[in-house]
Amino acid sequence: MRRRWDVLILEFAHHLPYTFICSLIAMGVVWYFGATQLSHFPPDTWSSKVEWSFHVLHPLHLCLSAIATTAVFWRHERRLLKALLVGFFGTIIPCGLSDYIFPFVGARLLGQPTTLHVCLVEHPMLVVAFVVVGMLGGLLFEERLTGSSIFSHGAHVFVSSLASLLYLVSFGFSAWLTDVHLVFPVFLVVVIAVWVPCCLSDIGIPVSVLRTHDHGGHRAVQSPSV
Repeated sequence: MRRRWDVLILEFAHHLPYTFICSLIAMGVVWYFGATQLSHFPPDTWSSKVEWSFHVLHPLHLCLSAIATTAVFWRHERRLLKALLVGFFGTIIPCGLSDYIFPFVGARLLGQPTTLHVCLVEHPMLVVAFVVVGMLGGLLFEERLTGSSIFSHGAHVFVSSLASLLYLVSFGFSAWLTDVHLVFPVFLVVVIAVWVPCCLSDIGIPVSVLRTHDHGGHRAVQSPSV
């Protein structure tokens, strides 16, 4: 068990630089399109467009996360009911933390009047539907394409970065697009919001609940590395 936790800590450390890169790219993308849209549309119209984009990326994030989480567990322990439970709860909770809880808390700590929007409460059918699709995809892809979690995990981190940023812009914290002093604090918020929940979802949770120790611990953590 101790070896398993040592490997998990090492994996978290290895994923941090990758999270930095994805967060920087995502910030550049959001800033570029945000600056362009602000100069062409009224604030209300632009805000609604950004919120729509968030509600596209959040379900996509859920689906990619469910694929990776379910596939990692299924690769090492073929118990269907347990795999589905791990895939469901290992996606719903971390993705909620990543896409709206951590960004909301971070924005409030920075003194921004951000609104808390919990998609699981506001749009439960949308959330559950994409998680279920992702879980089924994780089972299917792992059967047909070993190591599928590598690809879904990489996409997961980038989409999560975009979703966290779009949440901030959609629900009250767009000041960082025009205030250079807020750029680095927002970067830190996004890194934490992406790094911790995504690693928990794709690596920590499926590895920690595996029935076997030596077989599951090291290989399950290593396989989704990017």
